[in-house]
Amino acid sequence: MHAKTYLYTVLSALMLSGCAANTTGVTPSQNTNLQAVSPSGTAVSEGGAMQRSLDSWLKEEWTPMTETTLKTSTAPDGTVIQTKTEATQVVTTTTAPDGKVVTTTKAVATEPADEAPFTLQKYADKWKKYHEKQEKLNEGKPKEASNVEKLERMPAIGK
Repeated sequence: MHAKTYLYTVLSALMLSGCAANTTGVTPSQNTNLQAVSPSGTAVSEGGAMQRSLDSWLKEEWTPMTETTLKTSTAPDGTVIQTKTEATQVVTTTTAPDGKVVTTTKAVATEPADEAPFTLQKYADKWKKYHEKQEKLNEGKPKEASNVEKLERMPAIGK
């Protein structure tokens, strides 16, 4: 009876040691044994849904609202007007045909730091401002279909 217990213990130890990865503390994508059996590049090549959503939001909404814009126009008399818009100021440089340069700087009003306690009404007001601005930005773009509209366009199953 004692020999059987010893034999089972030795076999269990051998089986468990055979299941261990060749490197401890390594993620599955870095495990060479796993990659030899089932190579996978999708986890590295594609970001998750939340990351893709954040990246598209930053690209489509945040960056255009916060980046510096530079507009240049020339009047019929040869005057060049260059307007540089930043988050805190607007700098207008006017160059006359005779070479005279006039620069004006106008500060953009920023919201003061809000030390008041949070209220639901403040959140609702900010939400309203954001969506009003968003509607103006999306005026010429086609409307994205809602999930309800997508479901309504699906063919009925069984008909």
